[in-house]
Formats: sequence, C-alpha cells, structure tokens
Amino acid sequence: MSLKNKSKDKAKKQIKKLAFKVLKPFLPFILIIGLLFFAICSLIDAIFIQEVQSDSSSMSEVEQNLRTECIEKAEYLNTCHNYKDGELTNYLLDIDSRETDKEVQWSHLYSIMAFHNMTNNTELNETLLNEVAKSFESTFKYEKMTVKTETTTKDDDGNENVSNSEETAYILVESDTIMGHYKYNYEEKTIEKGNSRITKKVFTNEEILGEQYERLKTYLKNKLHIREDDIDTDVQVVIQAANRLL
Repeated sequence: MSLKNKSKDKAKKQIKKLAFKVLKPFLPFILIIGLLFFAICSLIDAIFIQEVQSDSSSMSEVEQNLRTECIEKAEYLNTCHNYKDGELTNYLLDIDSRETDKEVQWSHLYSIMAFHNMTNNTELNETLLNEVAKSFESTFKYEKMTVKTETTTKDDDGNENVSNSEETAYILVESDTIMGHYKYNYEEKTIEKGNSRITKKVFTNEEILGEQYERLKTYLKNKLHIREDDIDTDVQVVIQAANRLL
C-alpha cells in the first residue's frame, strides 16, 4: 500500500473516531427519536387504514352493514347496564348530558376490530363484533336531584308574592366505560337568576378511579397479547383511529 493510500485510510479512521466522539452523547436521543418515528408511522398507518374504511364509497356492502351493526351495538352497550338510585335503567339520564364524552362509540368497536385484523388477520364480521362488545359494556350510575325554585313577583299594587316549585332531575355520579372509571362530584348551590332563586346540586369536578382507558389496555393485553412496553402506543392507535371515523 502506497504512502498516499495509508494517509487516506488514517484520515478516514480519524474522521470516524471524531464523528463517533461528537455523536456519542446524542446516541440515546437519536435512539428515542427513531422509536418515536416508528410509533408515529404505525399510528399514521392505522389512521390511514381507518380513514379508507370510513369512506362509504370504498366500503363493500358487507363492510357497510358491519358499520351499521357497530352503531347499533354501541347504542346497546351504553344503555344496557345503567342504574338510577340503585335500580336498573335503560336510559342516559344526566341533566347536563355528561355521559357524552365517556360513551363507547361505534368507531371504538370498529377500530378495535381493525386492530384485530392488522395484528392477527382476523376477519371483520359480526362474530368478532360480538366478541369485542362483551368487554366494553358501559355502566352509568345516577342519583336523583331535587331542583328547588323560589320565584318573587310583584302585583299591581307593588306587593311581593313568593312562589315555590320543585322538580326532579338525575345527575351522573359514576361511569365505567372504555374511557375509564370516573367519579363525579357536586355541591349544593343557590343561583340567582332574574327574579328566581334556584337551589340545586352543581357539578364541581370529575376524578378518575384507576387508569384512563384501563379496560381497553386490559383487552389489548389479554386478547391480542400486546406487550406492556407497547400498550400505551397501541391504545393511542386505537383511540386516534376511532376519532378519525367520527
């Protein structure tokens, strides 16, 4: 080997060592970025699949029928196991419709089924829908609330007349759904509104009991054998894909 070639090889080795020395402190960050890139690509891929499936023009008649069945199943899951004052009811009763952001949506069911299809090549059909639905029956618990209204009016002579009325309403005190297990807190307040004083329980805050998406995490672990290290990413794949369908 000529002196010139030896010099080139030596220079290359020195450049490689210098490059490694410079990049070495950043290797953990490069690894993390690579993993994030892989997770984002998986998420985009899942959302793309779901987006295509949400376009009815590209869905077969069988897929459209399955979509309709998912809608009907979700409505059933949200009303089949609810309680008012400890008694079973088939209705959503909260006076402020607080169930809305906690209900299982048809798109959740469809997205979970698509995840089955992607991971195990499971056929999308009514049998799979019924299997999925078994794990996502929602529970909403309500308590009765009395709304008291005191109204003051004046007659033609300027005399004040006070009338009182009461009505019954229901407030959501607990929910256990695909979104998680939540408790709802209230406090009694009197609100001035025009010539009326309204006394009722007013919502203050909600608190989660356990983990968000706990039932979905359990399902993915037990039914699809998703590793603990991947569970949070895959939960987001399912939820984000479902949100894109709505």
